[in-house]
Amino acid sequence: MKHVLFTTTALVALSGAAMADVTWSGAASLGYNDGTGVLSEGINTSIELDATLSNAGGYSATVTANIDGGIDDDGNHNIITPEDIDITTPVVSIHYGEVVEAANSAYSDTDGLTGLGSDEFRGASGNGVLIAAATGGMSVGFSDDATIDGSASSFGISGDLGGVSFGIGSKGDSWGISASGSAMGGSISVASEDVAGAAGTGVSLTVPLGEMSLTVSATDGDFWGASVTTALAGATISAGTDSDEDTQFAISTTIAGGFGLAADFDTGNGTELALTYALSDSTTLSVSYNEDLDADDDDDYEPGTEAKLAFTF
Repeated sequence: MKHVLFTTTALVALSGAAMADVTWSGAASLGYNDGTGVLSEGINTSIELDATLSNAGGYSATVTANIDGGIDDDGNHNIITPEDIDITTPVVSIHYGEVVEAANSAYSDTDGLTGLGSDEFRGASGNGVLIAAATGGMSVGFSDDATIDGSASSFGISGDLGGVSFGIGSKGDSWGISASGSAMGGSISVASEDVAGAAGTGVSLTVPLGEMSLTVSATDGDFWGASVTTALAGATISAGTDSDEDTQFAISTTIAGGFGLAADFDTGNGTELALTYALSDSTTLSVSYNEDLDADDDDDYEPGTEAKLAFTF
């Protein structure tokens, strides 16, 4: 990470002062994928660059540029360069590009419920916008397509009252209300929603049992789920199942030579395996396989078989 001191007219406009601190950070990767997933077969690259301008008054602006490159079977280069912009003040923040919809950032569904919105929203125009204001322990948000035409508008409000966190979300004709707090030495979450005319209420309880953590969930639609997480001989192990016959098992541990091993099986997503090795504090080598049956682009590793070298700076 590099810090640079700039004095420009543009920074004066941002900060109201003569100087602002500029921080550069990012990540890059170079990998080979077998092409059985969404990536093309062959060498693929990814670069993310963040530039953050900030001052002592609590004002900041971050611009993120992403560059993904690959070569397809015909030798063509595929490059995508979306941009995200985040502007933060002591009260209001504005996010442009890929955003979390306001309803989804406020309302938290429990296992077995549908939920509201998406945390990877770009809208029909290719970019979304999220405006959020926080004051007095409360946060209010509004999101929409970048055209702000109301076609994908979403609202959310969240906060904390007496140690209980709550959230209310609304998107179109759908809405959700959730609350969470401490219970039985662990935590409890309750949610109620009406999504596209389908109403449901759910509850989730997590309690510690010695070295083990147990989570049970249920809804009024006859859904139930249970999962456990524990540590054994230096390995972290989790397992779970539910009434939809979705079974999950995951283990992560460090093996001889400092290699990290992770294995994950999910009935709906298939098998995910990865072997990683830290070459330095900022460089990691990994070899992975991800079956990715659900194709939801929400896994730890890319679909297919891949060898990758990743850097952070």
